[in-house]
Amino acid sequence: MVQSFRLMFATGLAFLLAACGTTTTERTFLPREAAPPLVLNESQAWERLAELPWPQGGQRTYQSYDEARRVFWKKLYPDGGTELYCGASFDGARHASANEALSVEHVYPADTIAETEPSCTNRSCSVTRVQRAMADMQNLWPAFQRVNSSRSNLRYGVLPESTQPRFADFCPTYRRGVGSQAVVEPRDDVKGDVARSLVYMHFVYGLPLENAVNDKHLLLGWMQIDPPDAEEMRRNATIDALQGTPNPLLMDAFMSFNGVAPWVSAGVNIPSPDIPMN
Repeated sequence: MVQSFRLMFATGLAFLLAACGTTTTERTFLPREAAPPLVLNESQAWERLAELPWPQGGQRTYQSYDEARRVFWKKLYPDGGTELYCGASFDGARHASANEALSVEHVYPADTIAETEPSCTNRSCSVTRVQRAMADMQNLWPAFQRVNSSRSNLRYGVLPESTQPRFADFCPTYRRGVGSQAVVEPRDDVKGDVARSLVYMHFVYGLPLENAVNDKHLLLGWMQIDPPDAEEMRRNATIDALQGTPNPLLMDAFMSFNGVAPWVSAGVNIPSPDIPMN
C-alpha cells in the first residue's frame, strides 16, 4: 500500500506545481500565472514546499488551546459541519446524526507538540510557542469524543485492508491498528485535509513530521489523491479571518500534486490556466 502511494506521488510529480517559489503574503484565493511544469523527486518536493509563504511565527491570536476552543464551534462551525474521522454531519448545536458527543481533535497531537520542548512532557506545558501551536485552528478539527480518545497520540499511517473498524456501529470508516506500532489511517475523503494540516504545522512551528505520521512521504500522496474541496477552502478562509494565518497549501501559492489548483478542486467558478499533463 505504501509503495502504491509512492508510485502515485512519482506520477503526480510530472504535473504542475505552480508558484511555489513566491514569497508574497497577500491574502488571495485567485489564480495567477502558471509556472512551467516541474518534475520533482520527493526530496525536491519538500524543498519546494519549504519555499511557500508560511506564516512566520505562527498564530498569535489565541494564547492557549482553551482560548481557541471557546470560539472553535461558534466561529469556525457556526452552522455545523462534518466530523473528521467518521464523516457524520452535525448541526450548529453540535447534534450529530450518530448521537455521539463531539470534541476538538488535534491532528498533530497536543501532547506531542509539547514534547518538542525539552522542559515539557504534556499539554500542560506553559511555554508560549507550545501553547500557541496547540491553539492553532489549522490543526483543530471536529471529532467524536470516543474516536478522539481512541486515536490519542497515535501517528497516522497505512493499515492492511483487513483491519476492522474500531467503532463499526457508528463509525465504520475509522480504523486503527493495535500494539506498540499502531497507527490510524484516516478515511480517504480527508487524507488530504489531514496531510495539509500536518505539513502546515511542520513548516510553521518546526514540528517533526515523524512524530505524527509513520512515513512523511505518505502526505505527498494523500494531498494528491484528496485535493481541497469547497468546505476545506471555506474553513481556511475563516481561519485566516480569525487568526491571520492561512495555509499556503490552500492558496494560489500552490498547485496540488494532481495538477489541479485548489480553487478548481473546490468548484469555484474561476477559469484555470492550461496545465500540461505530461
